[in-house]
Amino acid sequence: MSLSAFRYRALESSGKIASGIIRATDEQDAYRRLAAAGLTPTKFSPVKERKPLFSGQRVSSADVADLTRELNVLVEARIPLVRGLASIAEHGDKPAVTALVRDLAAQIEAGEPFTQALSKHTDVFGDVYIETVRAAEKSGNLTGVMGHLAELLERQIETRRQLRRALSYPVIVLCVVAGALAIILGWVVPKFGATFASQGVKLPAITRFVQALGASMANYWWIYAGVLAAAIASIAFAWKTPSGRQWLELFLIRIPYVGRLIIAVTAARFARIISISLDAGLDLIESIQIAGKSTGRPVFIQQCNEISDALRRGEDLRTALGETPYLPSFARRMLQAGKDSKEMAGTCNVVARHYERESSHLTANFNSVLEPLLTVFLAVIVLVVALSVLLPMWQMVRLQR
Repeated sequence: MSLSAFRYRALESSGKIASGIIRATDEQDAYRRLAAAGLTPTKFSPVKERKPLFSGQRVSSADVADLTRELNVLVEARIPLVRGLASIAEHGDKPAVTALVRDLAAQIEAGEPFTQALSKHTDVFGDVYIETVRAAEKSGNLTGVMGHLAELLERQIETRRQLRRALSYPVIVLCVVAGALAIILGWVVPKFGATFASQGVKLPAITRFVQALGASMANYWWIYAGVLAAAIASIAFAWKTPSGRQWLELFLIRIPYVGRLIIAVTAARFARIISISLDAGLDLIESIQIAGKSTGRPVFIQQCNEISDALRRGEDLRTALGETPYLPSFARRMLQAGKDSKEMAGTCNVVARHYERESSHLTANFNSVLEPLLTVFLAVIVLVVALSVLLPMWQMVRLQR
């Protein structure tokens, strides 16, 4: 049965007035709950539920990281969550975050556990975050785990920023090249072609090819646009289906350099979440399942579920890990060594740092790998266009002689 929120005023046994928010099925249930707590209610008013919290806005990953860091400070300082959250909401400068924090505070004040309040916002925090906090709450290690979660979120944000910076250069170059080619094929080459034809120059094959390409793009641009849109839609559709997503994931990790980057990011996140989950009090089997889910890769999630099932059957970790393509052999050996030495959380932390450094290095050097390929690609295009113009010009000069 769903609970509603009610704002109340009540008298304590000492005669003082108390106020707050309580969750109950109705006003009578709220009255009974307050009476059981030794309060005499004098006023009730329903609290408007904040389901559409953000009114078109959203809480970003950076907001969640900042909030997690602030929550960690509250827990470390032993400040009551309701009071601390109220302070965060009071000084918040983003309406979406302020509304979220106020909702969390209202639920906790109404008697909901912290993780239960978080679970009302899985679209913001995610299942992995909530399950990790729930385990930490049970084990009494909330302080350390909240700090680790904040660091994890901050690393993810920085990785995404590095990727955006790395991809911005090739995207800009390709857009400029596409625009220049459209002008050359649609205007420059046809003009030269008409001039050469008027002089009786027999156009070489490369010029005829470029002219035909330009004419087809000008006359049948809608076909090219349709093919491009269909290709993008097909990839997007395949990404949303289990079999299509599996095929695309396995295809991507086979691409040189890109595959190494994906594997490094996945291994780092997997090891980091296992380390955090173990510190939170979860066992290894649960930690592996949560870590697999955190990667967001269906193929790897399924493999992690199979690894957990194998461990439940009594298989050792080395056998259970098998040959999953998302975990390099070094990571598998280190995980087994950590289990053997009873230092699994610390070992996973070391593995995570190793692959975080590797993924950061690969991302930073992405442009240095891509630039030679772009240079060769641009050189081929320039050569073809230049020859399509220069070869007829040489023939025209010979005819005039």
